[in-house]
Amino acid sequence: MRFSGIPSEERAIEIAMSIKEGEWTLCENQSCQSANREEAVAWLKNIVSQISTWKKQNPAIPPATCFVFVHTPSEPVAFKIYDLSSLGCSFELSPPRWKAYLKGYEI
Repeated sequence: MRFSGIPSEERAIEIAMSIKEGEWTLCENQSCQSANREEAVAWLKNIVSQISTWKKQNPAIPPATCFVFVHTPSEPVAFKIYDLSSLGCSFELSPPRWKAYLKGYEI
C-alpha cells in the first residue's frame, strides 16, 4: 500500500470524516480493537487533536510536519499515524504508533 502524508490537522480531520462504513481495526502499538465507522472517526479525531497539541506546545516542530499518513485520501481505507519519537535523524522510520484500517485492508 502506498501512503500519502497529510500536512495539516484540519485536512486530516476532513479525511477522517470521509471514511467508509464498515468494520474498522484500530491499533495503538500492538493492541488492536474493532470499531464501527463512528467510533473510528472519533478515535482518529482524538489522535489528530493530540498532534495539534504537540505542535502548539513545541514551536521547533514545523507546522507542515506530517504525522498522519493515509492510503488514497479521496477514499481512505487505511491510516498510519506516527508520534514524536519518529522525529529526528534515522536511517529508517520507526513503526507507526497508531494504525486504523477497514476490514480487508490489513497493514
